[in-house]
Amino acid sequence: MGNGNTLKSYVPVQVSGLTGVTAIAAGIYSGYALKSDGTVWAWGDNRHGQLGNGTATNSDVPVQVSGLAGVTAIAAGNNDGYALKTDGTVWAWGANSGGQLGNGTTTNSDVPVQVSGLTRVTAIAAGTFSGYALKSDGTVWAWGDNSMGQLGDGTSGGYSNMPVEVHGLSGPRPSSPVTVNGTPPGTGTPPGSEYPYHPE
Repeated sequence: MGNGNTLKSYVPVQVSGLTGVTAIAAGIYSGYALKSDGTVWAWGDNRHGQLGNGTATNSDVPVQVSGLAGVTAIAAGNNDGYALKTDGTVWAWGANSGGQLGNGTTTNSDVPVQVSGLTRVTAIAAGTFSGYALKSDGTVWAWGDNSMGQLGDGTSGGYSNMPVEVHGLSGPRPSSPVTVNGTPPGTGTPPGSEYPYHPE
């Protein structure tokens, strides 16, 4: 909860030390906040580096995601954070067993890495183990887990650790970005099993 302890709370508690927040996102056990100064802050579980601060140490208060400035939007997968910068590039950090960082590898990263080959991006979203980007030309790009066709490129199975274009989508930029719910009912843990079921 980011309030400096690990106790449950049945009423809202304030996340410590955050002001000027313009957007928030949530992973499975971690939270993210974008501040008006373009910095990103994270708290919670960090076993896959999803806090993006160069460590694998959990934090019960917000810590700044390393090396990010000029961020305009954020998104979160299960164990990953995503940031869109003013220059139209996309950055990602955290777990990567299914290529969900989109940087051509399957290696986790505890600091942000640039999603390969994406420019002129205007909006981002995240599924459970996949990422999505809307470009200014109206095309949509996806990367990560594809076990149920989440990448929309006409295939199903495996993953892509680089962005691929979603088929059949083009046109002017919509007035409001589409969000993605990456947890279809009845799906099991994708390849990698990086996060076993946790009852809490």
